[in-house]
Amino acid sequence: MMTDRTLFTELEQPFTCAAIYEPTVDAATSMMKESEFAGADSFILNLMGDGTQGLREEFLTEDHLERLFQSTSKPTMACYYRWHFGGESVDVTDEERQEILRRAVRAGAKCVDLVGDTFDPTLGPDVFTEEAKRYSLESERPPREVTDDPDAVARQEAEIERIHDLGAEVQMSAHTRIHLDPEQALAVAETFQDRGADIVKLVSVDRSWEDMLETLEATVLLDRELDVPFIMMSHGEHGVLARYIAPFLGSMLCFTQQEYVPGGFYSQPLTENVNRVFDAVQNVTPTRDPEEVDWL
Repeated sequence: MMTDRTLFTELEQPFTCAAIYEPTVDAATSMMKESEFAGADSFILNLMGDGTQGLREEFLTEDHLERLFQSTSKPTMACYYRWHFGGESVDVTDEERQEILRRAVRAGAKCVDLVGDTFDPTLGPDVFTEEAKRYSLESERPPREVTDDPDAVARQEAEIERIHDLGAEVQMSAHTRIHLDPEQALAVAETFQDRGADIVKLVSVDRSWEDMLETLEATVLLDRELDVPFIMMSHGEHGVLARYIAPFLGSMLCFTQQEYVPGGFYSQPLTENVNRVFDAVQNVTPTRDPEEVDWL
């Protein structure tokens, strides 16, 4: 098995990370190859398959996963959320999810996604429901997928150490289901950083252009204050533009996909489009202090 793949934190930033939703190893391999030709720098593999989006359970063996990871020289991150993209909750425990993620690392994954409330699921409506929509539209709600329970935190820290001992990195994430202002985003990000995460991923909710601008402001704040790489992004159609822009302000990557399928996630940009933007937008990183600039 190849073990010398580049880690996610070693890739030149910003970069693209193409999401792989296919249900079988053969289909996922094909999609990874197509994504590589479109310019994908890395992959995130969804393991919680329901027969439509994500690798089916029968392919979650170490042999199957190893065959998939060996099909590319690009680093792959494994994720296993509590819900299917079709809208149903998964019928596995957090402990079972983490065992599957460790299995993926043993098979060759270079990073795993550790949900921020693992071992202490936060209360709230099921995703993709009308109640969940109302939750996201209201302004005074606590962020989802974040816990401060001492026992859960200790178990998360131990899980991060286990993944590190296996030679992989940990992205700690929260799909907060609410809009985060910059100070809220920083507070959650610092919490995850303190637990030992190599990468912090925050998914806010943007309901307006004003929200989107706050998400970009949060990106700048995290870039200034965090010691680890991070990903700042949002759900909602107003947040799509920020997915393209945030990488220029410090967010380490843009999650992409190779194609739009019926019933898919259309807020995630296409790999080819993101690479066009990355290639076209040059000379935007400041190299001098304002006092040194000729303003004329």
